[in-house]
Formats: sequence, structure tokens, C-alpha cells
Amino acid sequence: MDTETLGADDYESVHRAGRRLAARYGPVTLNAMMEAWEASVQEVEEGLDAELLLEYPQMLRCRAWLAEAWPEFTERVRAAQQARLDALDARFAQATTPLPGHPDDARWHSRRPLRIINGLPPE
Repeated sequence: MDTETLGADDYESVHRAGRRLAARYGPVTLNAMMEAWEASVQEVEEGLDAELLLEYPQMLRCRAWLAEAWPEFTERVRAAQQARLDALDARFAQATTPLPGHPDDARWHSRRPLRIINGLPPE
């Protein structure tokens, strides 16, 4: 995030969203959730270990937090992060497919990884 263009009201919008969502997601920051979303996207791109499939919904919580917090951020905060978020969402869409019964443009919570790998070491 370009901190030179952000003011106190911008930072307060991020803190306010974090406080509001803390009961459900714990105390987190915008930067931490963007980093968690990037790591989740990378893991899905590389192939999700079959043994971690049960944890997949938990991996998506960072993106859910971003969606819930986004409207509370000031326009400057959103503008500073929008290109990065859009790029991560596009990568995620490329590495996943919609769940049956969902449209091709389904959001993150309605998609599954294309690549599932067996986490067992080779024999």
C-alpha cells in the first residue's frame, strides 16, 4: 500500500473494519489478509495437497474478510490495493473451477482447485 498518500482517516477505516470483524476472524490487519490471500492463491496454483482439502474453506477466510472489510475502507485504501486484489482474484479463478451448479464467474467460496495432489512421498 502506498503509505505516502494515505491519511489518518484512511488508516482509521482499516482499523475500524478490523475491529468490527475481529470477533469472527480474530485480530488481523489488511496487509496480513492480503498476504494470506496471496499465499492461498499460490498454494492453489501449485496444487492443493489432498490431505489439506478439509482445510480449504479455512484458507478462503482471508478472502471473505477482505470482501467484508472492503466497503468500510476509504476510496484511497481501496484504490491502493485494488490492482493487487484483482490480480490475485484472477489468478485464483485460473487455478480453480466453479462448483457444480455455479456459474463460471463464481466467487472464491463457490470454486474448487483444479489441481489436487497426493501428499504422500514417492515410494
